[in-house]
Amino acid sequence: MKKMKSLLLAPALMAVLVSGCGGNEGAAPSPSANNSGVSPAASASPAATPAANVEPRNLNFYYYSQALQINGDLPIFQEAAKATGVTLKNVAPTGGDDAQAWNLLLASGELPDIVAYQLSGLNNIAVQGALVPLDDLLAENAPNFKAFLDGNKAVKSAITASDGKIYVVPFVSDGEAQEGWYIRQDWLDKLGLKAPATVQEYYEVLKAFREQDPNGNGKKDEVPFFSRNATSGFASLFPLWDASLSFKLKDGKIVYGPNEPEYKTAATETAKWYKEGLIDKEIFTRGNTARDILFANDTGGSVHDWFASTANYNNKLQPTLPDFSLRPIAPPASISGKVFEVTKRNPLGNDAGWAISANAKDPAAVLRYMDFWWTEEGRRLHNFGIEGETYTVVDGKPVFTEKVLNEPAVVDYLIKTTGAQLTIGGHQDFAYEEQWTNKIALEGVKMYVDNNYFAPEYQVPQLNFTLDEDKKIKELFPPIETYVMETSQKWFMGGEAVEGSYDAFVQQLKQLKLDEVLEIYNTAYARYLEQQ
Repeated sequence: MKKMKSLLLAPALMAVLVSGCGGNEGAAPSPSANNSGVSPAASASPAATPAANVEPRNLNFYYYSQALQINGDLPIFQEAAKATGVTLKNVAPTGGDDAQAWNLLLASGELPDIVAYQLSGLNNIAVQGALVPLDDLLAENAPNFKAFLDGNKAVKSAITASDGKIYVVPFVSDGEAQEGWYIRQDWLDKLGLKAPATVQEYYEVLKAFREQDPNGNGKKDEVPFFSRNATSGFASLFPLWDASLSFKLKDGKIVYGPNEPEYKTAATETAKWYKEGLIDKEIFTRGNTARDILFANDTGGSVHDWFASTANYNNKLQPTLPDFSLRPIAPPASISGKVFEVTKRNPLGNDAGWAISANAKDPAAVLRYMDFWWTEEGRRLHNFGIEGETYTVVDGKPVFTEKVLNEPAVVDYLIKTTGAQLTIGGHQDFAYEEQWTNKIALEGVKMYVDNNYFAPEYQVPQLNFTLDEDKKIKELFPPIETYVMETSQKWFMGGEAVEGSYDAFVQQLKQLKLDEVLEIYNTAYARYLEQQ
């Protein structure tokens, strides 16, 4: 590896990079279950990768993982070497944390041939000359990856850097459905109730859960609605009043949810529900253990959460709560009568990929290697691991072995034993999740996908900012976000009435320069649309 230009060591650049990048810890995507959300062209393999014809070569790459030892000896990389002649050596450190490792890499001025990291972090150093632009190399050296981009314009726009060039080969998730509404069907049956179809019906069901002792223990201990998000879980109810805690699209522009009039209604109503005991009193303290605690002790009634992991409680609790029945329901219609789901699986939600360093001696050859992972052979290897060990082929399709399917954490097992599902540049295949996803979850996924419940106005695309824009956002937005969260939580818990204070809240957002933040977001959004 040769020294990078001193540009990478400039204090101003380092300040931006240190503040602007979170690390890629090598974690595979969180489970969600759904049908593929990409176009047919996305999975096409128009040609065998040219990498298969190159002479053997050794490449250095950077892939930091705090949890696992990632190296070129992982089985998927060994199999890829047989097809491409390319072997990898990971130069990332094994100690410290992701931020330390990344900053040390940049400070050294020595980038390896391939750098795997967060998309925004890669694009930040790319526009400074640290990475090779791929645009002119794709057609000849990466026909499979190019075919994917040609069939998925949204992904192409999202990975295009602020200078209009493509530098990163991303990790692309597969599918659409992510989270959905779940409710205790056994409680509904016991109380003679139907699944709620509107926000008002949902309120009435939660009230019945609170007052009519559906768990039958003679105590008023039911928790009608809860969330695992200890910071903003209360806001998962906001869509019932057409509101949002974050950015959304409105009339072709990006707006900030708390600054919109619907937010006042949502804040008022959720505060009322909380006061009436319909929302977990410990919503800010239980955190990620909320499902485990409240379902296991038969007190949790309803939640909005990930499809696959939530449905699994039907199996987990069968030995101790044989009547336990948790089922997905359609999103209750909002106050305006709309039936919609705000979450949708972001194909770039893992915010990861890899890119070619400007130090690489033969960028075209490196790109040919990267393109292997977009062939049918490479994609199967990346998703399922090693044939005969982690999967077999049945009727032309990969099927996991019983050993894999019996693992409590399939993704972690695949990464650790084979390297499959590492967040390198490649295209995930939902079929890998479908095999170990609860049938109840799959029913919910099908319901959401078939009815296309996904609300486009809540799907703000991933945006790439210039270094100046990125710096400005990091300066302006944290105080805004802190103020919004502190005020919203105070309203929610009854510390202050929404009525009479909301106008001052909006005025304070203006004082905190929200308009400047929105201007930057919409400038970046305009660039995104231009790439479509």
